[in-house]
Amino acid sequence: MPTINHSAAIGGSVSNLRSTPNYTGAVYNLNERYEKKLDERFKTKSYTDSGANLNEFSWVGVNAIQMETEGLGVVNAYDFGAALGERMGAMHEISDQRNIYQLKQYFSFRETYEKLYSDDKLNERKIQRILKGIQDERLVPAIDKYRLKTWADGAGTTAILTSTGPAITGTATALSKDNVVRAMLTVSAMLDNMRVPMEGRMAYIGLTDAIEFQLASELQYSPEYIKAGAVNGEIRKLGKLTVIAIPDSLMPAGCKILVKWKKATIDPRKLSWSRVYEHVEGYSGPVLNGLYRYDSFVKAMKANGILVLGDSNAAPQATPTITVASNKVTLASAGNDHIYYTVDGHNPKVTDNGTTVVNTYSAAFDVPTEPAYIQAYATKAGKVASGIAKAYWDGSTLTQLSYDQDVEI
Repeated sequence: MPTINHSAAIGGSVSNLRSTPNYTGAVYNLNERYEKKLDERFKTKSYTDSGANLNEFSWVGVNAIQMETEGLGVVNAYDFGAALGERMGAMHEISDQRNIYQLKQYFSFRETYEKLYSDDKLNERKIQRILKGIQDERLVPAIDKYRLKTWADGAGTTAILTSTGPAITGTATALSKDNVVRAMLTVSAMLDNMRVPMEGRMAYIGLTDAIEFQLASELQYSPEYIKAGAVNGEIRKLGKLTVIAIPDSLMPAGCKILVKWKKATIDPRKLSWSRVYEHVEGYSGPVLNGLYRYDSFVKAMKANGILVLGDSNAAPQATPTITVASNKVTLASAGNDHIYYTVDGHNPKVTDNGTTVVNTYSAAFDVPTEPAYIQAYATKAGKVASGIAKAYWDGSTLTQLSYDQDVEI
């Protein structure tokens, strides 16, 4: 079974799990007392938890998760004129995948508090406050930012806002109260065209742009103009979308609106361990240690469940063009840092073992000798990665595939 080779971790730090302070006296395992409460706290503070897939996987050991993906069957035309035994078409074998994802994001903490355990009741309250403070002010924003960046970079489709609405290419215009509602409805329709399920769609928008959204004339007479008691940034429903306003600092660079189907990703997180060392040499108070692990992965076959929309002020890297001339395939995306591609139909943003992925500044390669599905995307520092360009080479002719056409593998 293939194993996903996840790209290098972004942010966080790798901790030395073998390093522990010298201590004497009692050790308190905070997971047993507070992990459930911390999980509940996390759900009420995170902007991305409602759009994250926290359960559709199983743990493999202590630092990896496993997910099984069932292959899709094909449908044949029944041929009355064929020989007996061949009328139902060629046999097609369904290939399942079992992918292993390694978690590469770590956050650790090591705190001390003067005379923390002078009173049992005081101890418990202070421990809760310290842990909640670390989680609310440090961990949750870091995970939100990492998730949003990972989701955006893994998107199957990126578009820009033009004068006539969102499009894959064109001249960009600025997001405003006059076009933001149409923009959101259009990107939702783009997901419809890719047959992305309607339930569980989230549209993330920065707080500044959310002002334009709330001032849009189309919403002035809506009974849900501004949703009372907004939770986790959710400001209203718009058709099939739950619109969530997030701090501008969390929005990935080069992205104005991020639309995501909940099950397009898997987003594990885990409070690995936390301990209080009551008497530690060199400290007048106890030491509180802890380690969190988390990561986020876009599913190889569900990347179309994420769409990034940019405008003239913030746009993702342009989706590459794929052309053939003089027995060469050329991939181009203006101003890119790198272009990645595959020729076997696999998602180039999620690399399976055995799939050739090339990292190059100017991607040009010999045309495949066999029919091939070519897919490519481009990256640029400071921008969201481009959407995935798709084309089919039948051995003599290159056929461009639009964003809403599947690649059969």
